[in-house]
Amino acid sequence: MFSTIKKMIDRVKSIDRLYERIEILETKIKEYDGFATENEALWEFLDEQKDPSSEIYRGSAEDLEIEISDLMLRSMKTQGDA
Repeated sequence: MFSTIKKMIDRVKSIDRLYERIEILETKIKEYDGFATENEALWEFLDEQKDPSSEIYRGSAEDLEIEISDLMLRSMKTQGDA
């Protein structure tokens, strides 16, 4: 009789440990779902960004040279007495 009661108590304890493990796993799954949602949002953001390689310059070589020189002059910083 005593051994039967002890077996039942052991089973109840093992079921309690099982439920604790299930709760831990559910918490981890929710965390991973959050990561998946964040990852999806990041990919959507990147997809919405404008691709700079799609903007191909369609002017003549002279126009391209003028555009590049203008960009260089705007970004230059003077040094010393220059």
